[in-house]
Amino acid sequence: MIIGMNNHIFDIKVLIWDFDGTLYKMTPEIATAVKEADYKVVMNHTSWSKEKTIEEFNKVYMVKTPSSTKTASILSNISLLEAAIECETYKDRNPHLAPDPKLTEMFSKFTVYKQFILANGVKDRVLSALAVLGVSPVQFEEIVTAEIVGVNKPDTKGFEYIMVKTGLPAAAHLMIGDREAVDLAPAKMLGMKTCLVWSDAASTVADVTVKTVYDVATIL
Repeated sequence: MIIGMNNHIFDIKVLIWDFDGTLYKMTPEIATAVKEADYKVVMNHTSWSKEKTIEEFNKVYMVKTPSSTKTASILSNISLLEAAIECETYKDRNPHLAPDPKLTEMFSKFTVYKQFILANGVKDRVLSALAVLGVSPVQFEEIVTAEIVGVNKPDTKGFEYIMVKTGLPAAAHLMIGDREAVDLAPAKMLGMKTCLVWSDAASTVADVTVKTVYDVATIL
Protein backbone atom coordinates (compact mmCIF):
# COMPACT_ATOMS: atom_id res chain seq x y z
CA MET A 1 0.00 0.00 0.00
CA ILE A 2 1.32 3.44 -0.98
CA ILE A 3 0.99 5.89 1.93
CA GLY A 4 2.35 8.98 0.23
CA MET A 5 4.06 10.05 -3.00
CA ASN A 6 5.80 13.39 -3.41
CA ASN A 7 7.26 12.67 -6.84
CA HIS A 8 6.60 10.05 -9.44
CA ILE A 9 9.19 7.29 -9.60
CA PHE A 10 10.33 6.85 -13.19
CA ASP A 11 13.40 5.88 -15.22
CA ILE A 12 14.80 3.87 -12.32
CA LYS A 13 17.61 1.52 -13.34
CA VAL A 14 19.16 0.70 -9.96
CA LEU A 15 17.62 -0.38 -6.66
CA ILE A 16 19.69 0.21 -3.53
CA TRP A 17 18.45 -1.58 -0.44
CA ASP A 18 19.20 -0.85 3.17
CA PHE A 19 19.27 -4.11 5.09
CA ASP A 20 18.42 -3.92 8.80
CA GLY A 21 14.86 -2.77 9.34
CA THR A 22 14.19 -2.72 5.59
CA LEU A 23 14.33 -6.27 4.23
CA TYR A 24 12.76 -7.31 7.51
CA LYS A 25 10.67 -5.23 9.88
CA MET A 26 12.56 -4.05 12.92
CA THR A 27 11.18 -5.53 16.14
CA PRO A 28 11.72 -4.28 19.70
CA GLU A 29 13.82 -7.39 20.36
CA ILE A 30 16.20 -6.71 17.48
CA ALA A 31 16.35 -2.97 18.24
CA THR A 32 17.30 -3.78 21.83
CA ALA A 33 19.97 -6.24 20.69
CA VAL A 34 21.48 -3.60 18.41
CA LYS A 35 21.57 -0.96 21.14
CA GLU A 36 23.05 -3.38 23.66
CA ALA A 37 25.81 -4.23 21.16
CA ASP A 38 26.62 -0.54 20.79
CA TYR A 39 26.78 -0.15 24.56
CA LYS A 40 29.15 -3.09 24.88
CA VAL A 41 31.55 -1.57 22.36
CA VAL A 42 31.62 1.69 24.27
CA MET A 43 32.08 -0.03 27.63
CA ASN A 44 34.94 -2.10 26.22
CA HIS A 45 36.87 1.00 25.18
CA THR A 46 36.05 3.34 28.05
CA SER A 47 35.59 1.12 31.14
CA TRP A 48 32.44 3.12 31.87
CA SER A 49 29.57 1.55 33.75
CA LYS A 50 26.46 0.76 31.73
CA GLU A 51 24.64 3.65 33.37
CA LYS A 52 27.42 6.08 32.40
CA THR A 53 27.54 4.60 28.89
CA ILE A 54 23.82 5.09 28.35
CA GLU A 55 24.05 8.65 29.69
CA GLU A 56 26.89 9.57 27.33
CA PHE A 57 25.31 7.66 24.43
CA ASN A 58 22.14 9.71 24.72
CA LYS A 59 24.15 12.94 24.50
CA VAL A 60 25.41 11.96 21.05
CA TYR A 61 22.85 9.62 19.43
CA MET A 62 20.19 11.56 17.49
CA VAL A 63 21.81 14.77 18.74
CA LYS A 64 25.13 14.77 16.86
CA THR A 65 24.46 11.79 14.58
CA PRO A 66 21.49 9.57 13.66
CA SER A 67 23.78 6.52 13.50
CA SER A 68 24.11 4.39 16.63
CA THR A 69 27.28 2.81 15.26
CA LYS A 70 28.86 6.21 14.66
CA THR A 71 27.86 7.14 18.21
CA ALA A 72 29.73 4.07 19.47
CA SER A 73 32.68 5.06 17.29
CA ILE A 74 32.79 8.60 18.68
CA LEU A 75 32.49 7.57 22.31
CA SER A 76 34.99 4.73 21.93
CA ASN A 77 37.48 6.85 19.98
CA ILE A 78 37.81 4.19 17.29
CA SER A 79 37.16 4.29 13.56
CA LEU A 80 33.68 3.75 12.22
CA LEU A 81 34.85 0.60 10.48
CA GLU A 82 36.25 -0.77 13.75
CA ALA A 83 33.01 0.09 15.54
CA ALA A 84 30.87 -1.55 12.85
CA ILE A 85 32.85 -4.78 12.95
CA GLU A 86 32.97 -4.88 16.74
CA CYS A 87 29.24 -4.15 17.09
CA GLU A 88 28.48 -7.10 14.82
CA THR A 89 30.32 -9.47 17.16
CA TYR A 90 27.80 -8.70 19.89
CA LYS A 91 24.53 -8.97 18.00
CA ASP A 92 22.86 -11.82 16.18
CA ARG A 93 19.78 -11.07 14.09
CA ASN A 94 19.25 -14.61 12.91
CA PRO A 95 17.33 -15.99 15.92
CA HIS A 96 14.78 -13.22 15.32
CA LEU A 97 14.41 -13.86 11.57
CA ALA A 98 12.50 -16.47 9.57
CA PRO A 99 12.17 -17.48 5.90
CA ASP A 100 10.09 -14.89 4.05
CA PRO A 101 8.47 -16.22 0.86
CA LYS A 102 6.84 -12.84 0.18
CA LEU A 103 10.26 -11.21 0.10
CA THR A 104 11.58 -13.89 -2.25
CA GLU A 105 8.58 -13.41 -4.53
CA MET A 106 9.07 -9.64 -4.54
CA PHE A 107 12.70 -9.92 -5.61
CA SER A 108 11.69 -12.24 -8.46
CA LYS A 109 9.95 -9.23 -10.02
CA PHE A 110 13.05 -7.04 -10.03
CA THR A 111 15.32 -8.90 -12.45
CA VAL A 112 15.42 -5.95 -14.87
CA TYR A 113 17.14 -3.75 -12.29
CA LYS A 114 20.71 -3.63 -11.05
CA GLN A 115 20.48 -4.14 -7.30
CA PHE A 116 22.81 -3.34 -4.40
CA ILE A 117 22.60 -3.63 -0.65
CA LEU A 118 24.06 -0.69 1.25
CA ALA A 119 24.20 -1.86 4.84
CA ASN A 120 25.46 -0.53 8.16
CA GLY A 121 26.72 -3.96 9.14
CA VAL A 122 29.39 -6.34 7.90
CA LYS A 123 29.07 -8.45 4.78
CA ASP A 124 29.32 -11.91 6.36
CA ARG A 125 26.50 -11.16 8.79
CA VAL A 126 24.32 -9.73 6.02
CA LEU A 127 24.90 -12.85 3.94
CA SER A 128 24.03 -15.06 6.89
CA ALA A 129 20.79 -13.17 7.52
CA LEU A 130 19.85 -13.24 3.83
CA ALA A 131 20.19 -17.02 3.94
CA VAL A 132 17.71 -17.16 6.81
CA LEU A 133 15.27 -14.90 4.98
CA GLY A 134 15.59 -17.06 1.86
CA VAL A 135 16.93 -14.26 -0.35
CA SER A 136 19.73 -15.18 -2.75
CA PRO A 137 22.71 -12.80 -2.70
CA VAL A 138 23.33 -13.59 -6.38
CA GLN A 139 20.76 -11.03 -7.48
CA PHE A 140 22.76 -8.19 -5.93
CA GLU A 141 25.64 -6.63 -7.81
CA GLU A 142 27.38 -6.03 -4.50
CA ILE A 143 26.79 -5.80 -0.77
CA VAL A 144 28.39 -2.51 0.21
CA THR A 145 29.45 -2.00 3.82
CA ALA A 146 32.00 -0.04 5.83
CA GLU A 147 34.45 -2.82 5.03
CA ILE A 148 34.50 -1.48 1.46
CA VAL A 149 34.02 2.29 1.84
CA GLY A 150 35.33 2.79 5.39
CA VAL A 151 32.20 4.53 6.68
CA ASN A 152 28.53 3.88 7.30
CA LYS A 153 25.42 5.80 6.33
CA PRO A 154 24.50 8.62 6.60
CA ASP A 155 27.92 9.37 5.12
CA THR A 156 27.44 9.61 1.36
CA LYS A 157 30.53 7.59 0.37
CA GLY A 158 28.61 4.33 0.03
CA PHE A 159 26.04 5.93 -2.26
CA GLU A 160 28.79 7.56 -4.32
CA TYR A 161 30.64 4.25 -4.56
CA ILE A 162 27.55 2.62 -6.06
CA MET A 163 27.09 5.44 -8.59
CA VAL A 164 30.68 4.97 -9.74
CA LYS A 165 29.94 1.24 -10.14
CA THR A 166 26.80 1.81 -12.20
CA GLY A 167 28.02 4.81 -14.17
CA LEU A 168 24.47 6.14 -14.12
CA PRO A 169 23.11 9.52 -12.99
CA ALA A 170 21.87 9.80 -9.42
CA ALA A 171 18.22 10.06 -10.51
CA ALA A 172 18.41 6.56 -12.02
CA HIS A 173 18.91 5.12 -8.53
CA LEU A 174 16.16 4.39 -6.00
CA MET A 175 17.31 4.16 -2.37
CA ILE A 176 14.96 2.07 -0.25
CA GLY A 177 15.20 2.20 3.53
CA ASP A 178 13.38 2.48 6.82
CA ARG A 179 15.21 5.51 8.27
CA GLU A 180 14.82 8.98 6.80
CA ALA A 181 17.94 10.54 8.33
CA VAL A 182 20.27 7.57 7.81
CA ASP A 183 19.11 5.95 4.56
CA LEU A 184 17.12 8.50 2.60
CA ALA A 185 18.32 12.05 3.34
CA PRO A 186 21.90 11.43 2.12
CA ALA A 187 20.62 9.67 -1.00
CA LYS A 188 18.23 12.51 -1.75
CA MET A 189 21.03 15.04 -1.24
CA LEU A 190 22.93 13.33 -4.05
CA GLY A 191 19.87 13.41 -6.33
CA MET A 192 18.70 9.82 -5.94
CA LYS A 193 15.04 8.89 -5.71
CA THR A 194 14.00 7.62 -2.28
CA CYS A 195 11.44 5.24 -0.80
CA LEU A 196 10.57 4.89 2.89
CA VAL A 197 9.29 1.45 3.93
CA TRP A 198 7.42 0.14 6.96
CA SER A 199 5.72 3.48 7.61
CA ASP A 200 2.09 4.26 8.34
CA ALA A 201 2.61 7.98 7.75
CA ALA A 202 3.72 9.78 4.61
CA SER A 203 7.33 10.99 4.69
CA THR A 204 8.33 14.59 4.04
CA VAL A 205 11.80 13.37 3.03
CA ALA A 206 11.11 10.39 0.77
CA ASP A 207 9.69 10.60 -2.74
CA VAL A 208 7.36 7.74 -1.90
CA THR A 209 6.26 6.03 1.31
CA VAL A 210 4.94 2.48 1.49
CA LYS A 211 3.42 0.51 4.32
CA THR A 212 5.62 -2.58 3.90
CA VAL A 213 8.75 -3.50 1.98
CA TYR A 214 6.63 -5.78 -0.24
CA ASP A 215 4.80 -2.69 -1.53
CA VAL A 216 7.93 -1.51 -3.31
CA ALA A 217 6.83 -3.73 -6.19
CA THR A 218 3.74 -1.55 -6.64
CA ILE A 219 5.68 1.64 -7.35
CA LEU A 220 8.02 0.35 -10.04
